[in-house]
Formats: sequence, C-alpha cells, structure tokens
Amino acid sequence: MTSVTVLGLGRMGSAIAARLGPHHDVRAWTRSHGGSPADVVTGTDLVILSLYDGPACRDVLAACLGSLSDRTTVLNTTTVSPDEASDLESRVIATGATYLHAPVMGSTPAVAEGRLTILLGGKPSAHVEEVLDRLGETIVAADAAEAAALKLVANGVLGDSVSTLRRALTRGAALGLPRAVVLDVLGRTALSRFVDGRREVLETGGRPSATFTAGTLAKDLALLSGAADTTSEASTTFEALLAAGSIGPDDDVTVLAVAAQDLTWLADARLDVSPEVEPDAAVLRPLHAYALTHATGDASYLARAFLPTAHIEGYRDGQLLSWDLESFAGLFTAPAPDEGQRRRRIERLDVRGSVATAVMSLHHGEVEFTDAFVLVRRPDGEWRIANKAYQRLTR
Repeated sequence: MTSVTVLGLGRMGSAIAARLGPHHDVRAWTRSHGGSPADVVTGTDLVILSLYDGPACRDVLAACLGSLSDRTTVLNTTTVSPDEASDLESRVIATGATYLHAPVMGSTPAVAEGRLTILLGGKPSAHVEEVLDRLGETIVAADAAEAAALKLVANGVLGDSVSTLRRALTRGAALGLPRAVVLDVLGRTALSRFVDGRREVLETGGRPSATFTAGTLAKDLALLSGAADTTSEASTTFEALLAAGSIGPDDDVTVLAVAAQDLTWLADARLDVSPEVEPDAAVLRPLHAYALTHATGDASYLARAFLPTAHIEGYRDGQLLSWDLESFAGLFTAPAPDEGQRRRRIERLDVRGSVATAVMSLHHGEVEFTDAFVLVRRPDGEWRIANKAYQRLTR
C-alpha cells in the first residue's frame, strides 16, 4: 500500500485526503493546525501539495526538503506559473526525490467522484499512477512548466466563460428580458455546461458555498497574464468587481456572472454605461464629472474631471479646433434648455495599470458628439482625463 501525505487541507486537499483515505495510508498536515510538515513527510512514498500559490509551496517545501528521500515523489497540484513550477522542481530533485507537477481541472465534487483531469508534468511510477487513477484521468505533459502553463490556459477559458455569461445576462437585462428566459436560451448554447446546475444562483444572485473561489480565479488569471504577457478581459472585469466590493474573494466563481455594481450615481449627469462595458468606478468618476459639466453648465466640475495640463482637440463644423482647459471651461455657462432630453453613454473603457482609454457618446438633440479620452491615475490614486479628442456631427 502506497503511503501518502497531503500537505494543505483546504477544500481540495481535504477532498483528496478523503478520496484516498480508504485505499492508502494517508497522513495530512495543514498550517493552521501547527507543527512542521517535516514530521508527517518522513518515510512517506508520495507527498501531495495542495496549497494556494507558489510562495506557499516554497515555504512548505523549505520546511520538509530535508525529510525527503530518493524513494519519495512530490506531486504538486497547486496552480502556479511555469517559472514557479520549474523552480519548485529543481528544489525537490536536488534532494534526490522525484517531482511531478500535477495541477488539476475540476473542483471538490470531481475529487469525490474520481473524475478530476490531472495535467501531469512527466511520466509517473506505477505506485503514483495507481493513486492518480483514483483521482481521475491523467493527461501527460512534457515537463513541469508545460503542465503549469496548460492549467493557466484552462483557467483562462473558465474566466472567459464566466465573463461571457456575465455579458450575456447584462445584454438580456438591457433588452428587458426576464433572466429565467435568458438562462433557458443560454442553456442551449456553448455556455450550457456552465449554466446547468447553477440556475438558482444565476437567477436569484445568491451566494452559494464556494467550490472554486473568485479570489483564486483572479489569482490564476493574474498568473496567466504574467506568463503570457497579456491581460484578459475577464481578469480586468473580476479585478473591478473585487475592488468595488461587488464580490468577495471567498465567493464562488458563479457569483462573478451575476454580481452588479451600483451605478445609480451616474444618473444626475444623464450618463449610463453600455452593456458591453465592465465599469471601473474609480475611472468613471472623472468621466461622470465631465458629463456633469454638460448637464449643469457648471465649469467647476472640470477640475474634478481633467488634469490642469489637459488639452481638448476636435472637429467642430468641419474645423479642427484646440483648447486648453481654461479656454474649454469658457464654453459652459448654463445647462442647455433641452437638457432633460439629452443622454450620454460610456461606450468603451479599457484600463491598463495606471492609464486608461474611454469613449463616450453624447446625444444632444440634433447634435451628436463622440468623445475619446486618455486618462491617467495620479499618485494619490485618483483618475483624471489627460486629453480629450472629439467629433461633432449634426444629424
């Protein structure tokens, strides 16, 4: 019988220990219970790491590397970056032990039913393969880094799916459709696997017990962004929801699809946000102040919208004009007589670190404006418009 030590007793670690317990000699350790992982690792055949991230893996391994032997295999199920996986592998093999990176696809119900998908960075020995067979199906990758990268790609698809579902529900709401009917249709699309079994949460916006948390997915998407040198739309969306408090890091990922930000504070400027845009409240504030300038005719709002050095460039009646902020402020003296019928909308918003771009449409009677903004985050954390370019058309 293979002896197994599980290091980390969160949701997944506890589920793995429970699944293997009836068939193997299973020991376990978790940081919250105290003691050293070295105490339970000594003499074991297989050490399974089920931890939160790369730094946690390094800390736990540092405490027990001296207790590994050349007959020990370390199987790491933690989602980490490819570079972290390679680093962890080198630390383990320096002791003479074997390292297999093995991130998994699936959550606790899949563990209990033995239907995980295990992305294994190398070929296992017979006794390790027997353990893996009890957990699910194995896909063998070339090495630790490849296995780690494949897991990030898989979790990127999860993030994209949640983001797509969120956008579909937002579009349905914008069209005035009942959510239940929208979900009926989405259940017959490529999103069916995500909708099935989650109808109650998606319909009511409840907070179920988490099987995979929003904070963990956000962490994994950040790893993907770093490894692939790109930023996904899903990552930007989830960071904005977390920052706004619309979701908590311990919420189930399903909540990401239905969580909503309170944007009623935009209404006094007759400003709304397109269903295609995931709003970032901090970036919206200077855009709201700019729209308030139009709504009220009060140029004092411009100081909350623009940097003092900002310039405004655009075409007005076919002529290219340019203003500094002081000159631009002189255009506003009073609200327009037809202000009650005017409307404005954020059509695009793209936030990248400390810079952002936005597009706003302004429907002002027979005149329509398209305003394009470049925004920057000041050292105090507040955002301001650095420059604006616009087009003015008369219908």
